[in-house]
Amino acid sequence: MSFDDEWAQHMATAKAERATQMRLNQADDGGGQGSKKKLHVTPSLLRGRAERAEHKASKEFRDAHTIAVSKTSEISGSMKGFSSDEAFTEFIDSWKKGVKYVSGQIGNEGLAKALRSSANSFGNEEEERKKSFRGEGTYKPGDVI
Repeated sequence: MSFDDEWAQHMATAKAERATQMRLNQADDGGGQGSKKKLHVTPSLLRGRAERAEHKASKEFRDAHTIAVSKTSEISGSMKGFSSDEAFTEFIDSWKKGVKYVSGQIGNEGLAKALRSSANSFGNEEEERKKSFRGEGTYKPGDVI
């Protein structure tokens, strides 16, 4: 294959990929009409997601951990005389610490906390905007600050 043929092939591939990338970067299906769905985020929606993260996702993660650890714990102690037996015990201890950390990142200490904080900020900003539209909280010429 000549250089020109190979170059043409690479250019065709790049153009095809670029068209796909451009299509994926749009909010609609590429037809140019725009999406019919609108993003509607409210403080209560964010708090609901925080509850799901804290209770459902964190619980499901802990349940999956329990199953994995129970199966892995069966190995530890059954390999007496092998140096890897001790390694499994250390692995399980390390695993439990990691699970505690990840569970916290999903639950109340991490994602749920961030979502609640966002809900509070969003709610406060929404109130400030409402006040500004009503003319409340704005200064008028001559006001003493």
